[in-house]
Amino acid sequence: MAAIESSLPFIREAINVLDISPASGPLIMADFGSAHGLNSTYAMKKIIEYLQEFNKVDGKTQLLIVHNDLPTNDWKTVFELLNRNNSYYSVASGRSFYESCLPSDSLSIGYSSNSIHWLSRKPCNISNHCIASFAQGDELKAYQEQARLDYTQFIKQRVRELKVGGVFILTNFSVNEQGLNGIENSMNVLYQCAQSLSLLTPQELLDYSIPMYNRSLNECVDLQLFHQCSLTLIKSSLVEVKTPLYKQYTNGEISLDEFARTRTRATRSYTESPLRQALEDNGRLKEEVDNILTQFWTLYEQEVKKKPDDYKAIMYNTYLVLKKIKSEK
Repeated sequence: MAAIESSLPFIREAINVLDISPASGPLIMADFGSAHGLNSTYAMKKIIEYLQEFNKVDGKTQLLIVHNDLPTNDWKTVFELLNRNNSYYSVASGRSFYESCLPSDSLSIGYSSNSIHWLSRKPCNISNHCIASFAQGDELKAYQEQARLDYTQFIKQRVRELKVGGVFILTNFSVNEQGLNGIENSMNVLYQCAQSLSLLTPQELLDYSIPMYNRSLNECVDLQLFHQCSLTLIKSSLVEVKTPLYKQYTNGEISLDEFARTRTRATRSYTESPLRQALEDNGRLKEEVDNILTQFWTLYEQEVKKKPDDYKAIMYNTYLVLKKIKSEK
């Protein structure tokens, strides 16, 4: 939620410059990478608030929000959340956001928060780690090139969907000027835990390479790409984002056990799938996979307890506001 809160000034700026012609149908908004839905619904509600604040909609305007994510997403949780908070009309799109997700010239407001650091494919295994931040040589270059190709594809798909005058708000999990993403310690312990598990074979350890890449501000602000796609850059910024969990622990609001458990659960939510995939690809049975994962995360939580100061969860986000200024050629 911290990343969403930090994006609010950028959302507000985007809605201020939104300039679309009135249409007979609904105004369509979309969140690409909705995940469990909690952050997504909050962001969509804030967009609606700003639409009303800037008089971009009236009482007759109908809104339709598309929540997009992969078919493997936890859609049951998303649908339950939407049913409890039925303040707007919504539909789900179970497609990769690197593909076409909506009809051409149909989207008024696009949004994506900390999703496109996930690559469309794993370009190669990482021989010395599980995260591209620690990759070297040709392996690092392979991840950089895959990230460039994916970013280009993502932007081209979204601009095709956007109406002229429509806007896109993009938050990207990034690295700072020194090339750090802020969670190196946490990610390093992931690999150390994998190495410590005697149950993992050398091939499984090698296959445990997570297909994500944190772009720099310069990699996100691709002015040549934006120009080719008839987009103008309204605003961009690299922002340090601190999650509140560590402060809650240091202030005595939660115990060390609670901190470690919550930190582990959060890390598990987005890094377990590649490890599970590596085990399954090497012929492990479900019972074996579940047993290994239980041991892995028990070990990880123990490591968090040993050095809680290493898990402050400072992130660096690049925020972009883009506007489509003319139809594609």
